[in-house]
Amino acid sequence: MLNRPGPSRTSAWILLIFIYYIAAASSFGGFFTKWHFRDDSPMSLRLALDGTQKRPFVYRQLLPSTANLIDSVIPEKVKVPLLHKLAGDTPDANPIQRFFPGATDAVVPEYAVRYLIVYVMTFLSMFAALFVIRAVCIELIGDRVAATLAPIVISAVFPLILTEGGYFYDMPEVLFMALGIWLTLRRRLVSLVVVVFLATLNKESYLLFVLTLYPIAAMRYSRPQSGLLIGVLLAVAAAVNMAVKHRYMGNGGGMMEYQLAEHARFLLNPLNYLRTEINYGVSTTKGFHILHLLLIGILAKIGWRSLPPAVRTQTWLAALISVPLFIAFCFKDELRNLSLLTMPFAFLVCATISVVLAQTEKQGAHQPVMPREREPLLAQGERASAGLTTRNST
Repeated sequence: MLNRPGPSRTSAWILLIFIYYIAAASSFGGFFTKWHFRDDSPMSLRLALDGTQKRPFVYRQLLPSTANLIDSVIPEKVKVPLLHKLAGDTPDANPIQRFFPGATDAVVPEYAVRYLIVYVMTFLSMFAALFVIRAVCIELIGDRVAATLAPIVISAVFPLILTEGGYFYDMPEVLFMALGIWLTLRRRLVSLVVVVFLATLNKESYLLFVLTLYPIAAMRYSRPQSGLLIGVLLAVAAAVNMAVKHRYMGNGGGMMEYQLAEHARFLLNPLNYLRTEINYGVSTTKGFHILHLLLIGILAKIGWRSLPPAVRTQTWLAALISVPLFIAFCFKDELRNLSLLTMPFAFLVCATISVVLAQTEKQGAHQPVMPREREPLLAQGERASAGLTTRNST
């Protein structure tokens, strides 16, 4: 191995920020191309901003409420030219609608500014999530190279998880789950409570994610302390849930829709494991495709044993909670509803990359040194040009 100087810390961070920005942009573009903000549908951002969506979609109020708040404090001298740019008479003036013609609500004057705000916040959520996932993987797996690569994999795969729907709160959910684990590991309890509050405003199911934090908390606290911490966090999440549901109790719809029979029929049909869809402009496998199941099996075979016991326990706990609920209450093949398994999947990817890299390094360390007379001609020529050729053995 050649001794080469490593990059400075500043240079390394500049490279990482750029790479993660491109990864997040690709992931967000893949999501937004497929689903936009569900414009012209009963689940649209436009209805969320008005608070008139049906339940349970109306419960996901963090980004819409934030956009409404920001919009209310923007000075008129700033808002007027901005609105003219976003919803004026000039064709294709709105940068969102220019590249995504299906984003029809982005040019409606009443919503254009708030639409843009949610658009930016959704992207920034994925961008920030990559850094937090990396930090958590470093804490739990310990391999900095694997921890740096794993978030890129997660960002690339994320649009494939949005099989039957995609929403503005999906990417913030990933950020909040990663933050929940990281803050628990770092014992930042006040910040953790704030994150639970915001995350539950973003999506009410974060209460279930809090339950999966117990094994992680037990890595830093005693069992009684861990139980007390999870109890406090559950109380915060439950209080937010009750307040939001009381606020929108008059909206139509319901908290859940029972779909066990239909979902069971879907899962028992072998043809549904061969479906495809379009992602990133090309045909890809979809949902519970047999290839996806095979890839999960390969990851588990390589990386599962390398995961810390607490992560394995969290994975089983997340599966026990989410899989029955997914089958009974969620739409067929909508993988985004298995979101409690997103972070365990990230850890499994990181552990697998770490194992593969370790095996590669081990093989390289035992690689026999090739006699110089048998080296490739290119290598000999390089040494000759450097004045390092060996004496002819003849």
